[in-house]
Amino acid sequence: MRVALVVPQNKIMDKNRMSFLNLEDMHEYKARMRLWSCPDLSLLTVAGMFDDGYQIDYIDLNYTDNITNDYDIAFLSPTTSQINEAYHISSYLRSNNTMIVMGGVHVSVRAEEALRYADTIFIGEAEETFPEFLNDLKNNTVRQVYKAQGLPCLAQSPVPRYDLIRDYPYKSIPIQTSRGCPHQCEFCISSTLYGKKVRRKSIEQVKKEFLSIINIWKNPFIFFTDDNMFIDDTYSYQLLDLLEMLKVRWYAFTDASIAERTNLLKKISKSGCNQLLIGFESLSEDNLKMVNDSQWKKGKRKNYNMIIDTIQSFGIGVVGSFVLGLDADTPSVFSDLYEFIQKSCLYATNITVLTPFPGTRIYERLKAEGRIITEDWSRYNGFELTYKPLNITVEEFDNGFKYIYNMLNSSERMIRVMDNFKHIFNEKYKRITHE
Repeated sequence: MRVALVVPQNKIMDKNRMSFLNLEDMHEYKARMRLWSCPDLSLLTVAGMFDDGYQIDYIDLNYTDNITNDYDIAFLSPTTSQINEAYHISSYLRSNNTMIVMGGVHVSVRAEEALRYADTIFIGEAEETFPEFLNDLKNNTVRQVYKAQGLPCLAQSPVPRYDLIRDYPYKSIPIQTSRGCPHQCEFCISSTLYGKKVRRKSIEQVKKEFLSIINIWKNPFIFFTDDNMFIDDTYSYQLLDLLEMLKVRWYAFTDASIAERTNLLKKISKSGCNQLLIGFESLSEDNLKMVNDSQWKKGKRKNYNMIIDTIQSFGIGVVGSFVLGLDADTPSVFSDLYEFIQKSCLYATNITVLTPFPGTRIYERLKAEGRIITEDWSRYNGFELTYKPLNITVEEFDNGFKYIYNMLNSSERMIRVMDNFKHIFNEKYKRITHE
């Protein structure tokens, strides 16, 4: 049986819609694009659950348009911004009786919509339901909907089929060691799907995944897709021992509490990490109150500069992640944020537009307030307004967004960052030589 794993085009920061920015000349944009040049880990994980009786092709339409309609089954796991393209692909493939199976976050929260374009859908995580599907496939009793009854133990998760992507020019290779995040931010779709409790793969599982990757690529750059790494110290030290032994370069998301654990930072620095992304979200305490019900992120606001200085003193660049368009934002948010970024010498930034993804609490709130202005899912990409901001006009927002992106890529900022990290690495070298 021939199976296609299909990745729709990923039109993040659409160049036609964002023609007011010279994206190709922007250092920060190109740096983010290197991270976004990443295979679809969900599809590779699904591939790991098939037995040897299937011929599996992985087709990423960001790199090829070579897709035929002679497959028995096609699997897609599109993001919200990819879903329209996924529906177009499914219509093409179904015209020749290819069975379409879809899963992923958007499909899980928009099941009725997805069923108009797919023969079968998966709601939630698939580790427990996919074996049921394969058994039903053999018995010709496939159902329309396979819905997870809970959050599966990740011991059931297979080694992803990294061998299927060896011919693609990806810049980073993803690994996921855990699912779930305790912070449950209002705008976070992962919180909806994966829950508050953090579930982890065993270190032995992770080691097998690394060995699978290293068997294919000599010097892989690893992108940990976990929403929040390093919550548990015991697990973190075991993972870092593994990373240090394997001598790989890597990048991950974590939270601001990492700055309080200097021994862990020292270990992270030694293990091949040169960047950590931290979701600061906003400089406004009013925004942080709304973002995070527990007020955990608001409690860290007064220490942002110390957090950045501490982490970067170990030679680890902090990628500061901020969301623009939150309700307390006014037209000054753009200049205020740039001033903070410049003064704090953040290594890099991840500046996005608040996006009320379907399935999130913020989508439901803005929908109830009549503030959603479009449900063209292709615009739900993290870089376009899809709702009415509260204290800023759309024109002011667009002008401010253009301003901050141009300033973040200015020679003024690039020089300041380079000078700061030269100083950091000189000081780090002095410490090492005197230890």
